[in-house]
Amino acid sequence: MKLNKVLVSAAALSGIAAAGTAANADTVSVKAGDTVSELAQKFNTTVEAIQKANNLKNVNFITVGEQLNIPANDNTQQQVQQPQANAAQVQQEQAAIAQQQAAQRQAQLAAQQKAAQAQAALQAQQAAQAAAAQKQAEEQAAQQAAAQKAQQEAAAAQAAKEQQEKAEQAAQAQAAAQKQAEEQAAAKKAQEEAQQQAAAAQAAKEQQEKAAQQAQQAQQAAAQKQAEEAAAQAAANAKAAQQRAAQQAQAQQQQQKQQVAQQNTQQQAANNNNQQSNNNNNSNSSEAAAKAWIVAHESGGNYSARNGQYIGAYQLSASYLHGDYSQANQDRVANQYVASRYGNWVNAQKHWEQCGWY
Repeated sequence: MKLNKVLVSAAALSGIAAAGTAANADTVSVKAGDTVSELAQKFNTTVEAIQKANNLKNVNFITVGEQLNIPANDNTQQQVQQPQANAAQVQQEQAAIAQQQAAQRQAQLAAQQKAAQAQAALQAQQAAQAAAAQKQAEEQAAQQAAAQKAQQEAAAAQAAKEQQEKAEQAAQAQAAAQKQAEEQAAAKKAQEEAQQQAAAAQAAKEQQEKAAQQAQQAQQAAAQKQAEEAAAQAAANAKAAQQRAAQQAQAQQQQQKQQVAQQNTQQQAANNNNQQSNNNNNSNSSEAAAKAWIVAHESGGNYSARNGQYIGAYQLSASYLHGDYSQANQDRVANQYVASRYGNWVNAQKHWEQCGWY
């Protein structure tokens, strides 16, 4: 029994000496996976001693490469200083050490659990930060999307404005073209109406000319008939005179031959005079009809008519009238003009009918 106790004591002392040697280490460099509790267990000290020696705010957070001071354990030093304690005391001390180690393991477990909780809290914080960052990124993306949408809407509004301006310009051009077309149509219509009026005037003029021709022909026929009647009457008168002269000649016989011859001569002269008078009447009637026809076609008989430089019933040039537009001067100048140019009014009418002027 004594030997066993000595062996156990020696073993305990050897362990204590070994632990004391480990506990006297000045510093250790933290490696990956190290914790304060593991280091306390490894170097046979406590978490609180390491925390106090290094002023650690949180024993659950140490970094790789960090230099930690490992303090010596007082219990171990006392065991080194008292190498001759009895076996019972050694056993008690071993029990105390075991109890302490158990407490340390429990504390280590608690620290690990606390570290796990802290790690979970850190992960939750990191997750919250990640969520906040993601939310911020989403907000930034939403802002960018909103800005992009605003830019697109502004571009669409600008494009719509430009399109509207183009449409307004096209509408203005179309309205101008339509107005021009309407003006052209109105001008064409006015031209057609003027042409129609001119055609109507021409038709009226032709109708008037035709009526004047018919009137002239009627006048000529009446004048010719009158001349024929006058000639017939003159012939009858001449025949009666001849009969009377023959009767007188027969009654007076030879004595009145000279007188009868003289009477015959006188009668012949009278017949010649009558024929000449009839010819003059016919000529005067034709001249008057031709003159009236030209006046009707030139002015309708209006001595105040004007057409540019042409004035009066005969539409004579103003240079011919020399400022005197009276009816008498118009008649005189017209007669002179026709006589000098055509010889008479009948020829002037023929020229007008051929050329449309005289």
